[in-house]
Amino acid sequence: MDLELLGSLGWREGLMAIIALLVVYIIVLFFRMRRLQRSMAAVPPLAAQSAVAAYSAIQEPPPVAAAVAPPAGNDASAANVEASVRVDAGKPEFAWNEPPPEIPGQALIDALQREFYQLRCEVDELRAELLATREDFRRQYAQSAGPAQGASPLYNDAMQLAIQGHDATTIAHHCGIARAEADLVVALARNRHEGL
Repeated sequence: MDLELLGSLGWREGLMAIIALLVVYIIVLFFRMRRLQRSMAAVPPLAAQSAVAAYSAIQEPPPVAAAVAPPAGNDASAANVEASVRVDAGKPEFAWNEPPPEIPGQALIDALQREFYQLRCEVDELRAELLATREDFRRQYAQSAGPAQGASPLYNDAMQLAIQGHDATTIAHHCGIARAEADLVVALARNRHEGL
């Protein structure tokens, strides 16, 4: 074998060889399928024949018995024949024509699923209400925690110093208020922080 010939082959030649192999493979599969198709057409499977026969028997209406006048003495046997024809006509012949059996407890399962959905909706509503209430509480707390808007700036400064932790004497000297007022501001600030 000539090694130089293999060395001179490029990717185009390799691609062409792969395509040629795929074409040959498809042709072989085509001939195999044709051969199988001919063998299958000759003899249909027994199971398919029986299924087709059963289906056609179900689809055809039952033959109606010809109304033959029974002899006068056999009234009871005529009534039995009519009753058996009525019973056979109402009863399905094969199980696959019957509706599927009802699942035991399906009504209970459906009721529980509806109740579960209602409870989930109620929980969602309660969560939304809780979030709204929480936001209202935070807003009210922020307004009450801040300095009162009607108070004088002198007491606002005193309250800020009390929140920062200064004692009543320092607050009284810094803000120019009486010592008793500074004690009152410190007590108010302490109560606010202890109440949280």
